[in-house]
Amino acid sequence: MNKIIKRFINLRTFVLCLGLTAALFLMSTQEASAVEQKKIPYLIKVNRIYNTITIYEKDEAGNMKEPVKAMICSVGDKGTETIRGTFQTKEKYRWKALMGDVWGQYSTRIVGGILFHSVYYYENGNPASLASREFNKLGSAASHGCIRLTVEDAKWIYDNCAIGTTVVIYDDKKSPGPLGKPEPIKIPTSIRWDPTDPSNNNPYKDKMPQITGLKNISVAWGDKVDLLKGVKARSSLGFDITSKLSVNGNINSYIPGVYKINYSVIDDLGRIGTKSIKVSVEDSVEAPVFEGVSDKVVGNDVEVNEAYALADVEAYCEGIKLDKEDIEVNIEAISEVEYYITYTIRLGKTIPVTDYATIIIDNQAPVFTGIADRPLETSEIGEVPSIDYALSGVTVSDNYTEMKLTDIVVTISENPEGGYLITYEAVDGAGNVAMEQSIIRD
Repeated sequence: MNKIIKRFINLRTFVLCLGLTAALFLMSTQEASAVEQKKIPYLIKVNRIYNTITIYEKDEAGNMKEPVKAMICSVGDKGTETIRGTFQTKEKYRWKALMGDVWGQYSTRIVGGILFHSVYYYENGNPASLASREFNKLGSAASHGCIRLTVEDAKWIYDNCAIGTTVVIYDDKKSPGPLGKPEPIKIPTSIRWDPTDPSNNNPYKDKMPQITGLKNISVAWGDKVDLLKGVKARSSLGFDITSKLSVNGNINSYIPGVYKINYSVIDDLGRIGTKSIKVSVEDSVEAPVFEGVSDKVVGNDVEVNEAYALADVEAYCEGIKLDKEDIEVNIEAISEVEYYITYTIRLGKTIPVTDYATIIIDNQAPVFTGIADRPLETSEIGEVPSIDYALSGVTVSDNYTEMKLTDIVVTISENPEGGYLITYEAVDGAGNVAMEQSIIRD
């Protein structure tokens, strides 16, 4: 009996120890798994609605950080939809047999038969046997459940995302992801290579966009230049992308000289083609002339600056009005009320043409003389004084504006204390106003 009890105690102890060991092993496994997850630097999210993948980078604590990369893809088509959920990648394959006796490059298993992989090929190990029509479907649902990518993107996941990387497959109709949906690449169906394939054998690996129809040109002074006339651009894959051409550089055909014009274009592969030309603008036959340059007397409210100096000034050459930007203006302050302005135009080898103007600030009002109180003439007693009588013996003068008697405005009104109140007002060319009054009594 004692032996049975001892055996029972030993068996119970063994079971407890075994359970404790299993629990410790499970805990250590979970901790190790958590540590390993922290070491995996990326999170992959697949939006089935937009056929877009967003790669997120993780921090040292394993928390999701900023999105770092967006990819276009093809998820499962109707009837063979890619399953939703959260998974950890399982295995990787350089070339992988797929459904239908076709093959994918850089495959990464997500769950079950669902993988990331390139658009499929008809021959195992032959990157020159691409299913071109399927490639052109990237950006829309097209697969039997796997997630198809360009070779470049499939290889990026294959190279950078370790086994155990978390993959979240979800639906969001509002947004493809924080980085948006990349533009899909289209290729002619005659092309049997994925143009993003980094293989040295890829005939499209080093191809660049081409810009044609460019040559150095010489134009006559004042002629208009169409910098896009006859210019064409083709992508690395041979498509016409002339509409994407950018031109950097400006030509002023009124300023002779040599101008460098740069052309650039970016194709769907993100490759940039560049070219440049030189455009020579010839000298003008005639010298330019100014119109509107004149001395002026202005009031205190005028600020003598370049804008004011050019306000009424134009320049012409061979009958063509030049841009005001081509006129150089130098303003010299002679005193607080006087400015000396120099206008200059330089056109190539033509000797610079110069004109001058003086601007004077007039802050003095006109001056009256002969205004005084006086009686009505005997012949006008009982009547309102005439303007001629009010102006008799009165004159007006100004320091800059030549003034006449007709420049005086006379207002006659009854004076409350008897007689008539005469108001004299004159304005000079600078807008300065002079006013004086007198009384004419009966």
